[in-house]
Amino acid sequence: MDDVPRGRRVAAIGTFDGVHIGHQRIINEAVEIARDVDARSMVITFHPHPLSVIAPEKCPPILTPLNVKTDLIEDLDVDELLIIPFEKEFSRLPPGEFCDMLFSSSLGAIHVVVGENFRFGYKAEGDVKYLADYGKNKGMQVTAVPLVEAGGKPISSTRIRNLLVEGSLGEVREILGRPPSTHGKVVHGDKRGRTLGVRTANIDARVDCIFPGRGVYLADLFVGRQAYACLVNIGHNPTFCATDDDSDAKMRIEAHILDFDRNIYGMDVRIDFLERLRGEMKFDGPEQLVEQIGKDIAAARAYEGFAARRQG
Repeated sequence: MDDVPRGRRVAAIGTFDGVHIGHQRIINEAVEIARDVDARSMVITFHPHPLSVIAPEKCPPILTPLNVKTDLIEDLDVDELLIIPFEKEFSRLPPGEFCDMLFSSSLGAIHVVVGENFRFGYKAEGDVKYLADYGKNKGMQVTAVPLVEAGGKPISSTRIRNLLVEGSLGEVREILGRPPSTHGKVVHGDKRGRTLGVRTANIDARVDCIFPGRGVYLADLFVGRQAYACLVNIGHNPTFCATDDDSDAKMRIEAHILDFDRNIYGMDVRIDFLERLRGEMKFDGPEQLVEQIGKDIAAARAYEGFAARRQG
């Protein structure tokens, strides 16, 4: 914290994995308060995910890698972003010491904004009441933002993960305020698509990130800022695999980009998932698979507005 320039700040605090509309409301509240009191807005978040340090066996796959989370937060017109390394030593801070850090003269937080279920400090012993009482004694203000609901249920990162695995992209898009996405590098595969007459880009996605469940999806693949319409298959290639092993380590992400002939091997790409077309299927042989792929491509071209080229 010593390298943080001094100043008056309104700080939003949270892990903010996914930066969903509930997180956005917390951050936007901090930005608005900061403007009203002529202070700087700051988001304080943590990396890696706290559970990866406290209880690695319970840590869920993340929704947004750090670079993506950073971009999403900065898009909300925040003046400053402070990423605190979440290490064992930090996880053992009692709630009082966490508050001492937060309201220190170097950080200069005059107002803190959190979600109403915010917990902090060793063994999550600190809560909003603790934070508010501490702030009151120091002459600082604390705002607890109520949980945001969608479909009559509270929004949470856990709910988003479950919906993604189910392939419920419409609900996920509503909760995130944007299409769900995954990021990765285009790598060489077994080139089976080429022999079948349907070239695909194999995406080496991060193993600690979550992506939609098995199936075929309509998606936009971004190379830089240019979007290309594509079909994405997520699964284990059951037609060619000798085992039905469900291990996520063997999950493949393959994109067939419509009307595309560029060489993008080695490039980092982003895939925005738009709609789930169907579940994963096992075919009797390559001929039946190619026939179904043809139907999938036809369905993609018929999807309103899908094949139009768009700038990201």
